[in-house]
Amino acid sequence: MRRLLILACFCLLGSFVLGLNGCFPRDGSGDVQEAKPLPELSCIAVLPTAVPVASGETLLKDDYKMLLEGAAYLDSVLADLLAGNAQFNLLNDNQIDGILTDSWGGRIQQLRAIGQATGCGGVLGTTLSRYRQRVGSELSAETPAAVSFSMNLVGVEKGVVLWSTSFDEAQEALFDNIFTYKKSKSRGFKWITVQDLTQRGVQSRLDELPYYQKQE
Repeated sequence: MRRLLILACFCLLGSFVLGLNGCFPRDGSGDVQEAKPLPELSCIAVLPTAVPVASGETLLKDDYKMLLEGAAYLDSVLADLLAGNAQFNLLNDNQIDGILTDSWGGRIQQLRAIGQATGCGGVLGTTLSRYRQRVGSELSAETPAAVSFSMNLVGVEKGVVLWSTSFDEAQEALFDNIFTYKKSKSRGFKWITVQDLTQRGVQSRLDELPYYQKQE
């Protein structure tokens, strides 16, 4: 429930950002849209991963529970990958609750509230829309793992999108798509878990985030 409230608050803050997700490729190709030149940011506040508000009403109970578990796991992946990186300030549910005391505040007001509380010039939000575990083993999967998420970086000062990307993949068998050979080889020609797919997806997208690359 808390993740729904966070999403409701932040989507009101930048609903146009999430609305742009449909304009970006969702095939796992890694294509990224970004504004140039990118401004210097003191730091980036990273919100807890959210799930679509409507999911709780449209998904089966078990599927929705899996989506929430996926959001928590994605948060843990971000925490591991961004650990020790002073450019990023990871926020938890309680911190967001304390910052956004007025859930009906305007988009710019909420952005500035987060920026003022964290001292960051950018806010990075992630939305998880699909999280399906593999059914079967590494050698034989009846249902492959699947993950879909979007990431959006918004500038606090003007409330504009600085960077946006998405990841959408359901693992495919090599004989179903020969073009997955390189990817299949990197995975040992095995059916991987949804956790492994999520970690690989998040890493691939962060590698394309300019503010993340500058810290390497």
